[in-house]
Amino acid sequence: MVSKQQLVKFEAYLACSGDKDVVDISNLLFKIAAQPNDKRKVELYGVPVRIDKVEELTLDDNTLKKYPDMKLIYFHMSKLRDDGIAITKQNIDDLVNLNLEADEYIAEDISCIFDVKNSVLFVQRNFHSLSPVGIKTYLIEMKKKMDNETITLDFKPVPDKKIISKLKKVDNVRKLELSFGYDSYKQFNLPLKKYLGVMGEIFDRFGNGVNVSLVLSAGYKKDNPFKKENTTDAIQRISNDNSIFSKAIISGKTGSMPVEKYDLINGKLQTKYSFSSVKQVSGTTKRIHLDQNSVRDVMKELYLDRATGSSKPFMELVVENLH
Repeated sequence: MVSKQQLVKFEAYLACSGDKDVVDISNLLFKIAAQPNDKRKVELYGVPVRIDKVEELTLDDNTLKKYPDMKLIYFHMSKLRDDGIAITKQNIDDLVNLNLEADEYIAEDISCIFDVKNSVLFVQRNFHSLSPVGIKTYLIEMKKKMDNETITLDFKPVPDKKIISKLKKVDNVRKLELSFGYDSYKQFNLPLKKYLGVMGEIFDRFGNGVNVSLVLSAGYKKDNPFKKENTTDAIQRISNDNSIFSKAIISGKTGSMPVEKYDLINGKLQTKYSFSSVKQVSGTTKRIHLDQNSVRDVMKELYLDRATGSSKPFMELVVENLH
């Protein structure tokens, strides 16, 4: 039996109408769901987008006892493309599973959960699917279409305040990406300038008005030039001086785990889950589309029971990182 796993990331965003005001989008979601099928479509970036499903999730008594007033709204969104790599366009309410060939894969639909109590959007992230910006734009356009009213809405990423402690566990740094301007460079402390080495000296010669994007890579040599003690020190110093940088991303891994990126400036709180992505059909391995109900159930479990790699529910991690 062939087994292949697809690692899916999930992120959290705070629904806001301004810098401080939070927003409840649940009524808007249900109003959209009540519209006829063809009225729920909005064209974004040249592709029709639609909310396919909206439902309030059932919570058991233990959950409600632990989290009084908890209310979760699940919704599913799709790009309605017909180019062979996305969900086939169908003018019906229900989505169907497609029989995909080995080189085809559907990745343009997403599942989302809106936490009404905390005004948090918990969203599945796919490479080709809608981003939180796309979700926001869709909701704004639907409000305008239904009520002829423009609303202010933004989804702000929940930061991962423990990213430094996670980075300290990385024992194999592969890449360091930095972006900064000359004015920022002049503020670097001496140890960080020393870490940049000859590149720092070259940068000194350019002077004002220059912006630099710097990538330091370990390459393919067996001996990694990034020594743990040096990179740990550099990571801490970059974090301490992060207002200097417009970009600071570390790529590395722990043990035999895959390489991951850690964003020291805009690091987002996230969790992950591995789904089976293939099945056997008449002796042939077929890639399969992730079932939205399975994704919904996993997201509910991650959010309320225990996030992957943590002893806490993802919801509690979200609240901790918002305060």
